[in-house]
Amino acid sequence: MSRPTTCRTARLLVGALSVIATIAWSSVSRAQVPAPAAPAATAPAGAPPTAPAAPTPPPAPTPQAAPTPPTAPLAPPPPAAEPASPATPPVAAVVASEASAPSDLDTEARPWAIGYSGLSQVPLGLDQTTSSSMAQLVDSTVPAIGVRYWASPLIGIDVAIGFAWSGGSIDTNGTTSDKDKAVGLLVQGGVPLALATYRHISFQAIPYFAIAHGQTSRGVSTFPGNPGADLSGTRVEAGARGGFEVFFGFIGLPQLALSATVGFRFEYRKYSASAAGLTNSDTTYGVSTTVQNSPWDIFTGNVAARYYF
Repeated sequence: MSRPTTCRTARLLVGALSVIATIAWSSVSRAQVPAPAAPAATAPAGAPPTAPAAPTPPPAPTPQAAPTPPTAPLAPPPPAAEPASPATPPVAAVVASEASAPSDLDTEARPWAIGYSGLSQVPLGLDQTTSSSMAQLVDSTVPAIGVRYWASPLIGIDVAIGFAWSGGSIDTNGTTSDKDKAVGLLVQGGVPLALATYRHISFQAIPYFAIAHGQTSRGVSTFPGNPGADLSGTRVEAGARGGFEVFFGFIGLPQLALSATVGFRFEYRKYSASAAGLTNSDTTYGVSTTVQNSPWDIFTGNVAARYYF
């Protein structure tokens, strides 16, 4: 009895499942079929015609992007920087600036100069009225004041003159006697040549000449046999000197200059004395350098100071 009941139950279950599957498939099929369009509404009779629907405006045009300006051609890359040269040494820079600066010897702006032209000896004569048994050569030292003119940057002209006079008296116990009067005259001339000029310094060669004359008189001496006498002397000198003229432009005074020279010369000297109708003389001539006895002699006869204008 149990077996038939079981078979019947299984058949019922299979039939139920078949019905359920059929119903589910029908529902899915109806969902996939589109619904029919609703019928257009029909206007009632006698109603005015419906205005057609306004056309849909066209979509607004999409704004166009501004055209891109043409791109400028790229500039070529800068050349590769050269290695920096070492800085100019300060000393070299100073020398270069000095070389490019004008010289203090400006013959166009300041062609004239005046100043001290050194000391020179002027022979006064041959003294035989002293207590000495030997005649003495009497000299006087005369300073010279000179003028220099530069005719061109190379050639100049020097003219100098010196003058000295002395006299006086001596009063002894109410007795007055005159001193021996002496006078000396010196004339110098030269042609300076500016061979090389650099900023504050000018190297110059100077051919020159000088003429000096002096005279004095001696009263009657107390020394027996020595009457009064008239003395005189003459010196002629010619030669050439070379040296430097230094301008003080480095302290703001380019008009002021100091020169020092050395050289050689030919010199002629004559000392004379005339007494009691008799004339005696002593003559010397020769060639020598301009600095002889002492090195500091250069500061007496070979140094000159000038002011240019």
